[in-house]
Amino acid sequence: MSGTAPSRPEAGEDPEKAMFAEWEQAEAHTDLSDLRPDDGIVFVIFWALFVTVFLQFFTRYVLNDSLVWTEEIARYLLIFITFIGSAMAMRKGSHIAVEAGLKAMPRRLRHWVMVFIDLLVFGFGLFMAWTSAQLALNTRQAMISIEIPKAYVYWIVCAAFVGISIYAGLRVRKRLRGELSDEPHILTLD
Repeated sequence: MSGTAPSRPEAGEDPEKAMFAEWEQAEAHTDLSDLRPDDGIVFVIFWALFVTVFLQFFTRYVLNDSLVWTEEIARYLLIFITFIGSAMAMRKGSHIAVEAGLKAMPRRLRHWVMVFIDLLVFGFGLFMAWTSAQLALNTRQAMISIEIPKAYVYWIVCAAFVGISIYAGLRVRKRLRGELSDEPHILTLD
């Protein structure tokens, strides 16, 4: 989003229309400057999911003979997109958040609340990575439709949680050094 201040509705202008116009203006610009090679992982998995679901639809409704493995693989690909995409969202600072309270806080308090939140995410990510690793180590089953160990799914989730923790830790360091803004990202909805 650009650094321009949001426009106030003119006298007699519908505030909802002004809000949606502001939203459309903010959404019209797609900033791709923060893309990195690791974002390609989610992109490739997304297209693998698309092909798998299309194959499932085509074989079930057109050929009337569904491929057995497509439903299970689609489920695991969706899990991968969710967790790996979550690590990418942590890097970009684009996770969904309720920022109304942050906007009302004094700047100094907001800074320490944001540091605390990032530390909380860091700790949660490490705990969940450890839990996922324990689950992977104790899983002896294979996937139902193909002979691939189900533990691989848990290892990928574990790696995603490690990534979330790394990015949260980097955000804490940047916040403490003053390299990361503590300003809420929301549009002004006065």
